[in-house]
Amino acid sequence: MSLLVDEVMARPAAERLEYALGLLDFYLDPLPAFYDAIFDHGLRLASSDARLLYLLDLRRGRFVSAEDLLAATMVARPGSAWPDPQTIYGRVRNLRASLTRASLPLKITNWPGVGYRMDAPAGFTLMRGAA
Repeated sequence: MSLLVDEVMARPAAERLEYALGLLDFYLDPLPAFYDAIFDHGLRLASSDARLLYLLDLRRGRFVSAEDLLAATMVARPGSAWPDPQTIYGRVRNLRASLTRASLPLKITNWPGVGYRMDAPAGFTLMRGAA
């Protein structure tokens, strides 16, 4: 439990409640179904990279900060053991390459100092059978 507390408390006080609620959505969503879905799409990702994709998909069309993306990839490590948020640049670059290899119509764009956003054509979903 202290890992989640560390993660929430690392945010500015005014952002903690919204961030904690976002984490709740992230952790309670059906990850096994997401792993099955991306596998069915031809993606073979490390678990941490699958979580990065999951967060971008969960917030599709909205910018997600590098810090939030890093938090998604570091769920099993205490905050004190996390690498610099700039390491996310390489992870996103590798994820983009994986999406291209799988011929998926997903585009990840970045806005320096703001974060990353994933977009897709209307109606496309990674989760087969999802609305």
